[in-house]
Amino acid sequence: MNRQQVIAYYSNPAVLTQMIKNASGREFVGAFADGGYDSRPNMIQYPNDILQMVKKGAVSFHMSVERWKNPMQLSLDKEKYEKFRTGWDLIIDIDSKLGLDEAKIATKHICNLLERYGIKKYGLKFSGRRGFHICIASEAFPQEIDFLSTKEQYPRLPRIIARFIRKKISKKLMKELQKRKSAKELLSVLESPPEKLSPFYFVNVEKDWGSRHLFRAPYSLNEKTWLVSLPLKIGDIDSFSLSDALPENASAKEEFFIYEKDSAMDLITDALDWHAFHKKIKEEKKQKERPRIVWDKKISEDLFPPCIKYIMQGISDGRKRSVFTLINFLRMMNWTWEEIEEKTFEWNAKNKPPLPRSVILSQLRWSQNNVRTTANCDSALFYIDEGFCRPDNTCKGGTNKITVKNPVNYPFRIMREKGMIKRNVQYSCSDCKKNFHTMQGLNIHRSRSHGIYEMV
Repeated sequence: MNRQQVIAYYSNPAVLTQMIKNASGREFVGAFADGGYDSRPNMIQYPNDILQMVKKGAVSFHMSVERWKNPMQLSLDKEKYEKFRTGWDLIIDIDSKLGLDEAKIATKHICNLLERYGIKKYGLKFSGRRGFHICIASEAFPQEIDFLSTKEQYPRLPRIIARFIRKKISKKLMKELQKRKSAKELLSVLESPPEKLSPFYFVNVEKDWGSRHLFRAPYSLNEKTWLVSLPLKIGDIDSFSLSDALPENASAKEEFFIYEKDSAMDLITDALDWHAFHKKIKEEKKQKERPRIVWDKKISEDLFPPCIKYIMQGISDGRKRSVFTLINFLRMMNWTWEEIEEKTFEWNAKNKPPLPRSVILSQLRWSQNNVRTTANCDSALFYIDEGFCRPDNTCKGGTNKITVKNPVNYPFRIMREKGMIKRNVQYSCSDCKKNFHTMQGLNIHRSRSHGIYEMV
């Protein structure tokens, strides 16, 4: 769109009316065609405020998820934010790397979840590019939760709710994505294969907010697509197409900030209970952390698991995933970076056909700056689907199923069986919590320090 077309769009009285109404009590910031923001803080009160910003070069507009008594009083002094904040809206941002249909799937899962919690009125809009925004307005939350004012629990509460929502939809969303897309199609949208498969690598649901977080305003244009960030009726998501968001087709009639007072009480209560339980389990796991094997010597190829040995022979399918696996496995085996590079290029020469040299170099550069471990053995994407998983007796540990969790653990299991290594076990005194490397050392300490003798 050229400048005159942008001015013409924002001159539409219906668009101006919606923007003025939605901007009340919020920061309202213009953005230029290059994506840069205008000065902050800023706010609008009259239609001409928007038109003046457009004439200065603004092509899109963003508003704060937080609500303020007077947005213009905000400064970089964060200590003053609590004084001016009057509330916050939960804006759930769904952004799909796969396409609009996959964004719709995630959006509908979230909508269904909200409705199961009794939230019947909530805002929905197309983001203007690759996804959707869902709004649970400030009025839908109780004014107080856990004996604290809700408005003062920003950004803690929205982060907890968003993570709870992600957890609730994760499994179903991943299953649906795998039904629609092959492993190659999924991984093709990522710069590098992930350590652990998650639907949110492909269709992200935002989970973190900071102070003065902004989102694209309803009825704003998107400077990358020139589509309208268009509010929708809940039932219109399946029929929505990008052509509906063209400026000439978009009708400024739907509301975004709709709510039923206190309707989100059950959602926020369950989210907080889940968070507390999850935090407790995490702390318990940390306390019960098992002693780790400390090994700083290079581990030779003869101790590698069958899946890695199979990959190292050269493969025809799954090469991009396997270069990630191979590099990070060798790193965990204490190989030097020079050895890893040499082995990776040697391996690639065996592939049919080899990957382009640029792909190998790109993956090596990425892996130097991003430390990852290999995917777990139960990962269908990395081992099972391609037929790389070929378990032997060591993998099964004398049982009928695979008991090695990750290929990295395989060499250490062999070395333990051969007596080459021992766990660095620490024994803790129940009275003073002091740690000892041997039970004998612990018993001597208990007898000398606490007068407790072990009976033989």
